[in-house]
Amino acid sequence: MFLGMTGQMIRVIIGVKKVQEKAVSEGREFKEAFDMKRLVISMLIGATAGVLGIVSLYWGEQEITKEMALGLIAIGYSGTDFIEGLFRTKIQPMRKEKSTPSSTLQS
Repeated sequence: MFLGMTGQMIRVIIGVKKVQEKAVSEGREFKEAFDMKRLVISMLIGATAGVLGIVSLYWGEQEITKEMALGLIAIGYSGTDFIEGLFRTKIQPMRKEKSTPSSTLQS
């Protein structure tokens, strides 16, 4: 779990830099542009990716090797990206469709 979160932290560092640059270009303060809720959610997603990685790849192993640890960090990095992308492209559009009134109800 912690190794998956570590992989996500690598992504966070890059994202924080982008948020900082965007805030400066828009004349805002960093704390106005930074979303702590999104950070916490992304860390939980990274932890979930790490758990899924250990269960699917290394279940039953007696010892975590350096290679396994690096693999789990990579799973946290790429798994979070995959899960967030899936949410943005599949889940959010489904929510919007359900909240939009049907064209048959409109005159």
